[in-house]
Amino acid sequence: MRTITFSFTSNSHKIKVLETDKKEVVGVFGKTGAGKSLLINTILDQGNVLPTGDVSACTSVIIQVEANMARDGKYTAEIEFITQEAEELSRELCRYLRSDILSNEQRYWPLVKSVTIKIPNAKDLLEHIVLIDLPGNGDCNKSRDEMWKSVVGRCTAVWIVSEIHRSVSEKEAWEILDRCVSYLGHGGQCRSISFICTKTDNICVDYAMSIEDSILSRNKVAKEMVENKFNKQTKIKEQFNIDKDFFQVFTVSSDAYRKNDVLQPEDTEIPKLQEFLRNLNDRHTKTSDYVSGAYGILSLIQGAKSSDMTDSKKEVCQVLENNLKDGLETIGQSMDEAYEAFEQCLSRGVQQSVETCERIAKDKVIEPKGKKGSGYHKVLKSLCKNNGVYKPIRKKGKKRLRERNLNDSLASCMRDLSNETFKKYFPNQGKDSSINDLIDNFTLDTNRLIEEHPEVSLHLIFLKTEEIKLKAKLKRDIRERKKEVYNILPKSISDTMRPCYERAAQYRGTDSLESMRKELRNHLKKFKKEMFHKAKKEMLDLLKEMKKHIVEELERELQESMSQSLKTPDSLLVPGIHQPLGGIHHPLGGIHKSLGGERRLLWLTCACTYHKLSSHCVPCGPAHLPGYKKTALRQGCYSYSTLIRVLSPERSGAAVSPSLSGAVCG
Repeated sequence: MRTITFSFTSNSHKIKVLETDKKEVVGVFGKTGAGKSLLINTILDQGNVLPTGDVSACTSVIIQVEANMARDGKYTAEIEFITQEAEELSRELCRYLRSDILSNEQRYWPLVKSVTIKIPNAKDLLEHIVLIDLPGNGDCNKSRDEMWKSVVGRCTAVWIVSEIHRSVSEKEAWEILDRCVSYLGHGGQCRSISFICTKTDNICVDYAMSIEDSILSRNKVAKEMVENKFNKQTKIKEQFNIDKDFFQVFTVSSDAYRKNDVLQPEDTEIPKLQEFLRNLNDRHTKTSDYVSGAYGILSLIQGAKSSDMTDSKKEVCQVLENNLKDGLETIGQSMDEAYEAFEQCLSRGVQQSVETCERIAKDKVIEPKGKKGSGYHKVLKSLCKNNGVYKPIRKKGKKRLRERNLNDSLASCMRDLSNETFKKYFPNQGKDSSINDLIDNFTLDTNRLIEEHPEVSLHLIFLKTEEIKLKAKLKRDIRERKKEVYNILPKSISDTMRPCYERAAQYRGTDSLESMRKELRNHLKKFKKEMFHKAKKEMLDLLKEMKKHIVEELERELQESMSQSLKTPDSLLVPGIHQPLGGIHHPLGGIHKSLGGERRLLWLTCACTYHKLSSHCVPCGPAHLPGYKKTALRQGCYSYSTLIRVLSPERSGAAVSPSLSGAVCG
């Protein structure tokens, strides 16, 4: 039995495809017919889950592929299909994923923004990864286009897919990369780009060589040619710090891998792409923050068994507060230096923009060469109606028209002059003098204090784990905020130009093209100084807000952690050993109540676990902790030292204690 569930929304931010903050996102781009769907099916060893083989159709919506972590072994598609048969799912999905001009069958893709396909038995490759099959050019539909930009900005890796015999000459694959680069670089978080040449077994054989040797010889030449062309892409170099691991070329054959006849499996390079995903999957450990937090809290609870050690705590606390003060000053000074660097390059950008904006607007949008008469009237009208952006509608059999974005064109001088500064302070890969490097180098120096004051070492371990978690969170915050910083220039310019666009879009009649041009020219001439100074101010304001956020978060969160670990009497940190667990909220006093959401639950879980371990598994438990009564700890008595070894950060890849897992996930 198949159940079909439809989910409609007018707000793209509610679509689950965007809920990928905690996963690595691999964006897969390529021309229709390049073999993207077959490639994904083959890598995942999933038959034909994604529809393939229809050259008259093209992927029209964002398709997200991820692991189905449920134990039901089902394939699911969220709008929503639930079926156990992948082939049946593939046929059904066609109507939702593809636009086909040759079919009279009703298609729903114009109503769909995204489809999420969940694959069973894919934990090895996709537990912490989302593969996203993306239309290469965005969409003329505004809400789908906004979603496309957001998803591209979340890609941590990008695969450009092209048939091997067209890998260098085909314009579309390289144009996709060119159009996406700003969303992947300073406006995104991409750390690697791979060019995947497909259909390598489709070859005219050199009879002086075997089929296998012919394929491998062409593969080697193709890799060299693609790498040479990539090295000439100046826009890429402006956005990324290129290192040896940033760009890779793969030459693959999905058919040869499946048939296992013409090539050895390793020569199809499908295993290399599987290893790429496996390595990416292994680096992203979703449970590490939870395990580290549990380890820290259990350490603090165990430390509370000792006496209050008031004198030692006061001494350590004073040192920690001095370290915090010094660390915050260092971060503040370094971020002030970054602010000054941006202020200088943006000031030059404002001056250059004021001098050149009218010419840039004329050449790029208002009166581009070769664009005259009624044909261009429609383009300019569409651009004004869409707040400065023209997205051409894709038509089968006709050359795709060029996208035009007046806001991006006007922001180009300021962006060009700030690219190097962006690469220095906000690189997607590497460190150097980046803001992320500042966060990594910040420390309360708890390791040294643990050696000098072993009597409060468990309290300091808790503090260390809280610092590690906070720094990881701040680096995620910086990643999102830097995208906002980079994208503010065209957004600010768009806001200033909006009244002009609205007026120009109202013109009708035979002279409307010239009237629109005149409206744009006059507005730009009148407001250019104000517009570019406003854009500069808004970018610098966002940098100030970033500094304020980082400093305030570090100070507030670490002061709170120091207060909990070193300023709170130990008697309030853990319930009395012989008190019933049902009353655990009383002995904890106000400590756990001051914590929010997940952290509060974690604290209560650890406290309950510790109490149970210390009281020889008294058969009772707090009803407010879901899953607690399901825990394996009810079946035996583990020592505290055993549990702390399981939760040790050095073994963060190990399974979480059954008690903790049940309490959070039950």
